[in-house]
Amino acid sequence: MSEPLVIVGNGMAAARLVDELTKVALGRYAIAVIGNEPRLAYNRVLLSSVLAGETASHDIELKPAAWWRERGVTLKYGCLATEIDLGRRELKIANEESIAFSKLVLATGSTPLRLDVQGPISPACTPFVTAATSISCWRSPRKRSTLP
Repeated sequence: MSEPLVIVGNGMAAARLVDELTKVALGRYAIAVIGNEPRLAYNRVLLSSVLAGETASHDIELKPAAWWRERGVTLKYGCLATEIDLGRRELKIANEESIAFSKLVLATGSTPLRLDVQGPISPACTPFVTAATSISCWRSPRKRSTLP
């Protein structure tokens, strides 16, 4: 029987880890990837290309849905991890669901740095963090001072 391995974070690190695990240990783990964003993992570096109209949003996805399915990965995106219970070896997500694990990987990325600028910073100044916030800011004419 496969060991339950849970990855919290659905970004580039998680996609790379799944890619490696399925190459060297296919079948050893029952992998579940939990991500807060409501979409497949994508290349955040290319968000500015999407906003510039040079690339379509779906073209920056790291792997298509079929790739994850073919490897037996359970994807739970749009799910916020809220608690880790190490004693019970369970991860709790926002909808009160619990997911058991034998191994847990935290691949949640980082918080963007804000510029240390003297004086007030416009509330319209938003770092590119997620596709959803970047695209919604770009579509709003009053919020076009987004920082890459």
